[in-house]
Amino acid sequence: MSTEQKYAVGVDIGGSHITSAVIDLELGQIVGHPVTTDVDHTSPAEVIFSAWTKNLRLLMNEAGMPVKQIGMAFPGPFDYDKGISYMEHKFASIYGINVGVTLAARLLDFPGLEFKFVNDAGAFALGESSFGAAKDDSRVIVLTLGTGVGSGFVANHTIVRSGDSVPPGGEVWNLPFRDGIVDEAFSTRWVVGRYQELTGKQVQGAKDVAMRFEFDEAAKQLFTEFGYRLAEFTTPWLNKFDSRTLVLGGNISRSLPLFMQPLQRAYGQAGLTVSVKGSVLLDKAAMLGAASLFL
Repeated sequence: MSTEQKYAVGVDIGGSHITSAVIDLELGQIVGHPVTTDVDHTSPAEVIFSAWTKNLRLLMNEAGMPVKQIGMAFPGPFDYDKGISYMEHKFASIYGINVGVTLAARLLDFPGLEFKFVNDAGAFALGESSFGAAKDDSRVIVLTLGTGVGSGFVANHTIVRSGDSVPPGGEVWNLPFRDGIVDEAFSTRWVVGRYQELTGKQVQGAKDVAMRFEFDEAAKQLFTEFGYRLAEFTTPWLNKFDSRTLVLGGNISRSLPLFMQPLQRAYGQAGLTVSVKGSVLLDKAAMLGAASLFL
């Protein structure tokens, strides 16, 4: 691996900011410090691209090494092969614009840049499977549990988006589950709604419920239900994808110790032995995963 190939920039695009870092692809580590630049997704295209350009130029100027490979993690809808955004709910002003071509034209002082793109949940999954909790596992299902449910099916450190072993696009959020869909069943909305059903009280999310776990029977019941429900949903997909490793990220995953026992009990009842792991890279996973596109 040449010096230029050894390093890549990993970029995580959020609705209020861009965060980028130089990644050592051999070590799977961030070099130096990430750079974060604020930019509102409702801004005009010129403002958005100016902020992204400023961020990347600052990072690469500080890097002190030649970096030509830039992997970017974007929410969808997005044409990840061509680098064109089709989002309307976020970044509406850049709809239909080729992001890689546009940024390369603004970064002519860094010739020969190569851009690759990946879904943000897929980037998180790649980060954990290449450098994080599941780096020693060949087939991994990664779920991010928070305001919604993101997913990534990874085989030999490559995202799988098609075929009989994965849902369409490798996305689970809109799959049916019980009387609704996955996005409603395993997100913060379910935690808040279920706790209110059990107690009549309002909470902000899983962290609030977790803080009550030791003394609140409703909190214990909620996490027990969550573990069983998660096993019920994931068991068929673990079998279809021939994986026995599940990595959980997102805010709800921080409460994994509180629902691990019922989750594992349910897997045992289904005849499965599953290695369930919490994210170890956390907010760095997407950047590391985006950079890993160049492995």
